[in-house]
Amino acid sequence: MRALSTRLLIALAFVLLATWGGWFALQYRQMSAHQVGDVDGMLRNVAEQLLQSLPTDITTAGPQHRFELAAPPWRAAVGGKFDTLAFQAWELGTHRRLLSSRTAPNHALAPGFVEGFTRPVVGGVPWRVYAASDAQRRVQFQVGVPESAIKMELRRWFRASLGAALALIALFGAAVWLVIRWSLRPVRRVSESLAARPSLDLAPLPEIGLPTEFAPLVRAFNVSMTRLGQALQHEREFLGEAAHELRTPLAALLAQAQVLQHAGNREEAREALAHLIAGIERASRLAQQLLDSARVDAAGASARPQDVDLALVAGMVADEFALLAQRVGRSIEVETRHAPVRGDIDDLGIMVRNLLDNALCHGGPGTRVRLETRVEGDGDARTAILIVADDGPGIPEDQRERVFERFYRAENGHRTQGIGMGLSLVERVVASHGGRVTCGVGLDGRGFGVEIRLSAAPAH
Repeated sequence: MRALSTRLLIALAFVLLATWGGWFALQYRQMSAHQVGDVDGMLRNVAEQLLQSLPTDITTAGPQHRFELAAPPWRAAVGGKFDTLAFQAWELGTHRRLLSSRTAPNHALAPGFVEGFTRPVVGGVPWRVYAASDAQRRVQFQVGVPESAIKMELRRWFRASLGAALALIALFGAAVWLVIRWSLRPVRRVSESLAARPSLDLAPLPEIGLPTEFAPLVRAFNVSMTRLGQALQHEREFLGEAAHELRTPLAALLAQAQVLQHAGNREEAREALAHLIAGIERASRLAQQLLDSARVDAAGASARPQDVDLALVAGMVADEFALLAQRVGRSIEVETRHAPVRGDIDDLGIMVRNLLDNALCHGGPGTRVRLETRVEGDGDARTAILIVADDGPGIPEDQRERVFERFYRAENGHRTQGIGMGLSLVERVVASHGGRVTCGVGLDGRGFGVEIRLSAAPAH
């Protein structure tokens, strides 16, 4: 029942049957009235023909027996449809029956001898009767037919009409089914083509020849497949970059571990250990970014927003990075003021962590990193602001528009580390919280700075 062709056929059949049923009911009523009119006209004609053929001495003749003429004068008018047609001739003065047909009953068809049309019940049988008298009102002819004969003729018409109508409906249904199948043939071709494709074949489906109603659906499907193809391409790039970035530190870790194992003196062992620690930190940072990316991608459906203070989050992340910054010769300055927002605390922590990690990793020795939170505006227009800025090498102005793209790594004259995921994670978290992120110059007209603006949570 879910097939579109079946639904269309059933809907069209229902509409057709409903329309035909209403039309047939009207036709039946009209036919019934028309049939009664035809019978009345036929009875009148037969009565008039009998009066015209009436002998002048019929009243002086003796009682006549019932008879049936070999070729009655009404046979042409009736056409053999009503073989039960009956007539009687009565003398009006004495109510004496002068003659009658073999199909006539013993009693008068019009018991009251009333002129015109009547519907008497004679012997328990309903009749349709017409009575007419001669000009001298000596003789009255009564012509009638049982109403069962009228109904039988109507049923004969009904059966014939119904059979023809059902045959036409069957032919119409078959024609409609063939037209529907022919119209949906391009859709079936697209479906069969899609089913026969390899699992990762995301080429657009052909739109030529499709019905107008299906073209928008296929077009939207092609747009979705294009987006999916882009996403898969990004994932392939991501896996390639991740594999490369993981392979390099793992190989370096193995090499430094072997150097440490065979170190000839303390100084050589210390140097190998320092390289080993740096490689472990790099691999750990990459693994953390991979986990953060998966967390941000999955958080959209399961995140439960709550009131979060950006100042508290920024302070916790700064404490987490304080030892690392000291060891690599950088410094972190924290100036946080209450900045309440509505959001996911884990995602906001990922955002601050990647901003701070990006500033520390890409700055040279002695780089200062400043972390600041505050609130601007009043009432419903309040905005929570987070700023992370440094005085390191910075990023060329012509590359700043692309730093939030996934896998993009800016060239600033120094060896670029990472796979270009940190700032893209930041941008995705900000977008999921309905905020805005911008970048520019950092501290003292140098370095790189990022400003994030989020709607402040209402004060309680």
